[in-house]
Amino acid sequence: MSYRLTRLESAVMDALAHELRHLAPDLAGQVEDSRPERRRNTGAGLFTELILDRDRPAPRTTPTGRFGTVHAMVGDLIDPIAFQVELREGRLIALHGDSYGQDTRAIDFATEPFDQVFTLNDQGESVAFDPSAIRPRSPLLDLHQHPDHDPRPGPLVDAPLVGIGTLHRVREADSDRWPDDAVETDGAKPDEAETTSLLIGLWVSIAALAFLAVVIFRVPLFLAFFIAIMVGRALKQSSVRAAVTRLANRLGQYEYRPR
Repeated sequence: MSYRLTRLESAVMDALAHELRHLAPDLAGQVEDSRPERRRNTGAGLFTELILDRDRPAPRTTPTGRFGTVHAMVGDLIDPIAFQVELREGRLIALHGDSYGQDTRAIDFATEPFDQVFTLNDQGESVAFDPSAIRPRSPLLDLHQHPDHDPRPGPLVDAPLVGIGTLHRVREADSDRWPDDAVETDGAKPDEAETTSLLIGLWVSIAALAFLAVVIFRVPLFLAFFIAIMVGRALKQSSVRAAVTRLANRLGQYEYRPR
C-alpha cells in the first residue's frame, strides 16, 4: 500500500482545504502531515483513512463531522463523485467519496483518470476549482522589477579607443623619435643600490649552498671553499654584476603577485 495520496486524493484534498479554509484553517497543513493508513472501494465510492502526525500541534478550530462539497468526474461514470473530509475535534480522520449510488467496484481509484474538480456554492451551482488561481503570488517575481531601470536603450556614446599594445610596438620600432630617457633598454646602467642588495643575497646563497654541499653531499671542505672563491671573483667583474642584475629584473617581471 502506498503511503502517499493518489492524484485523485491530492486534487480533491486541495479543493477541500480551500473550501473549508475558514472552518478548518490548518486543514492543508494536516493533509501534508498525514499518511493514508487504509483504503477501501465501497462499491459506491471510496474511503481513505488518514493518520495524522502525533507531534503536530492541536488544531486551532475543533469541528466534528463530515464537511465539503467537492465533486469530480471519475472514469466513465455518468455522474460525479462527491468528496468530504471527516474531522474529529478539528483533526483530520478520513476522506469519503460518494458516487450517488453508481457502481464503482470495477474502478481503481489509484489509476483511474479524472477531471472537472468543482465545488457547490450556496445556490447549488457548480464552481470549477482552479489551483493556479488560489496559489499565492511568488515573492521572487518582485526581484525582476526595478523601478529605477529605464527599459529604453540610451544613446550610444563613442568612447575613445586606446591601443596601448600598438603604441608600445611603434615606440620600439622607431625609438629615435622619442627621448633617450623614455626608452628602457637592456644596456641601461643598473641601479647601484639594487646591485649591492643583489650581491649580498648572492653571497648568502653561495655560503648556504657551500654549507649544504659539505654537510649533506659530503663535498670536501677545501673544494667547496675553492668554488665559492671562484664565484666570488667572478662577481667582482662589473659586466658579470650587470648581467646578473638584468637577469634578476627580467625574472621579476614574471613574478606572480596575487591581486
